[in-house]
Amino acid sequence: MSKKVVLIISGIGLILFVLSILFLTNNMCSTDVWVQCRQIDESIDLISTLLLFTIPMFLFSLVTYFLREEVFRTWIRFTLWWVPLSFVIILFSSSRQSANIVGLSDQAIFGTLAFGLYVLISLIIIAWKYSATRRK
Repeated sequence: MSKKVVLIISGIGLILFVLSILFLTNNMCSTDVWVQCRQIDESIDLISTLLLFTIPMFLFSLVTYFLREEVFRTWIRFTLWWVPLSFVIILFSSSRQSANIVGLSDQAIFGTLAFGLYVLISLIIIAWKYSATRRK
């Protein structure tokens, strides 16, 4: 994948994330069809949790777009296995609220944890590879 392709794909994902948040905050449901609307809300919540990764992907692809190719290649290799693995973990985790301390669903907890780790590890990878290529 080239830098431009990754930037365009992550930009499209960012637009989809914003649209899913708009649908999530827009209360389209009436009390007559509460069960159906609850299922739609859960689906939109899952989609927005999955698309949350597009924010750092877009920002990091924008940053690496202007850096050397080695920095981009190292970061994209990490991203190409981390994001799908996170999606699988989030999809297969329970969507019901569990008896944990914060009262969130397992999907929300795993999504937040995977998102935070992705940002932290990406920052470390980009900084490490950038400093390694500057020394050369």
